[in-house]
Amino acid sequence: DLYLRGRNFANQRTPATTTRALEYFQRATALDPNYALAWAGLAKVYSASALNADAPPLIVGPLARDAAMQAVRADRNLGEAQEALGHSLWTFSWDWPAAERTLRQAVVLDPQSVMGHASLGHLLSQMGRHREAEPFMRRARQLDPLFAMSHALSSQVAYQARDYASAVEYARQAITIDPDLWIGHIMLGQAYEGLESTAPALDELGNMIREQQNLRD
Repeated sequence: DLYLRGRNFANQRTPATTTRALEYFQRATALDPNYALAWAGLAKVYSASALNADAPPLIVGPLARDAAMQAVRADRNLGEAQEALGHSLWTFSWDWPAAERTLRQAVVLDPQSVMGHASLGHLLSQMGRHREAEPFMRRARQLDPLFAMSHALSSQVAYQARDYASAVEYARQAITIDPDLWIGHIMLGQAYEGLESTAPALDELGNMIREQQNLRD
């Protein structure tokens, strides 16, 4: 129950919900120190807090790596544990070959993992391997068509491949599913900027700022 509550808050990506997610995951690991899912959730929240600029990477990076290692020690055959470790290797250590190997292992262990596929696709795209990234992003969207984050990340991957029209479409899908997801508005704004549509880009970035402010208030 604590793990599921933490996961719900973790997916909202705001300072307040990140704090709540950390609390629930920490309570779960206190009750069961060998609960790999909760350790993996804790690691991913720490990683996300750095990406969201909610916490300094130098502070949360070691916490994310330690939590990911705890998850792997508790159950090395758990896809989410390998995903958490791969994400920390990518985000904080910048050991992208090791991150790729670990994330590939994660999707082999759990072929139904939405974020495992999305994380691997995002990593491959950031390595400049956009054609390899697309099947993983497509699979993430297929596994859970109503998970807004996978559409938002698909927009980022399309943007990095300079496919700005697709980036707009994926971002719109993310916002349609979850209008409060500020990341969707960032993705749409940068996609419009790529198309040199300045006014819509400024509108969406303004929407992102307002969404963040509302969530912080």
